[in-house]
Amino acid sequence: MISFVVPSLIIIVFSTTIFLILFFKRRISGLKLMYLVLFSVYISSLISITFFPMPIQQYLIDIMIEDRLGFENNFVPFRIFSDVKDLELTFMISVILRQVVGNIILFVPLGFSLPIILSSSSMKKIVFIGFIVSLSIETIQWLLGLYFGYNYRATDIDDLIFNTIGSCIGYLLFTWIAPFLKTYELIDADKA
Repeated sequence: MISFVVPSLIIIVFSTTIFLILFFKRRISGLKLMYLVLFSVYISSLISITFFPMPIQQYLIDIMIEDRLGFENNFVPFRIFSDVKDLELTFMISVILRQVVGNIILFVPLGFSLPIILSSSSMKKIVFIGFIVSLSIETIQWLLGLYFGYNYRATDIDDLIFNTIGSCIGYLLFTWIAPFLKTYELIDADKA
């Protein structure tokens, strides 16, 4: 299995190096440097959560295929709710928290941080970017499933929906907190 550690370190070190070069060339401020480094840590975490650990040993892949241990793709919106309706209450709550709330929370930082990082932003633009990022993740998971011969990660339309909602909530949270951030000069005055 490939762990998330090496890819995460590569992403963080590479992006931080670029951001430091921009900072020392005076193209970005120290505050912007901090936000960009934090954003690269978030992106690294997002990739780690959605793709890793990744199986690469052929014998593990063969076992997964033989025992039909892969996940099932879902292309039916909100199927999660019909899937859990007959479960025991505590298990149902656990599944909903992980699948629904977890997918929303996963993208709140994206919706919150993009207006800080981008030079111009609107709710429509941020939600669209959140949708595209989530669609990219689901597509890559599907392609990896085709490559490995089984779905070690499922492509799920519900993930796409809840991730996009998370981006929207993140943007709304930003617009609510932006006046405070401007007051203490934690974002540029033209934001919000």
